[in-house]
Amino acid sequence: MPKTIRRSISMTPEMRDRLALLASKQPRDMTEADLIRDAIRAYLDNQADIIGSRKHFQKSLQARIDLLEAGVAFHLNVLIYLVAALAGEGRDELIAEALVTAKRENAALLAQMNKLREAK
Repeated sequence: MPKTIRRSISMTPEMRDRLALLASKQPRDMTEADLIRDAIRAYLDNQADIIGSRKHFQKSLQARIDLLEAGVAFHLNVLIYLVAALAGEGRDELIAEALVTAKRENAALLAQMNKLREAK
């Protein structure tokens, strides 16, 4: 069994009354200490913004990857359409169309990439 550390806390009478009311609505084996532990655990689990936490690192890394992925997808679309545009007449119109299409199709391409990521 892992070692536990005992802490004491102070609370207002109103907080104590609410805690007692919550405990009375729980199954018999759920104590006030269990409720306090659950509340602290939930609070700590939701602290993704704490610098240095694993959750913060994962969240910031994923955001950075998503940003890079969006940029790569956009530029890839532009290059594909530019190569096609260099093939003949009406190059200016084709280049303009390539930029518009790349911007429009970027969201669809990212959605497909996300589906592939979720399937893994």
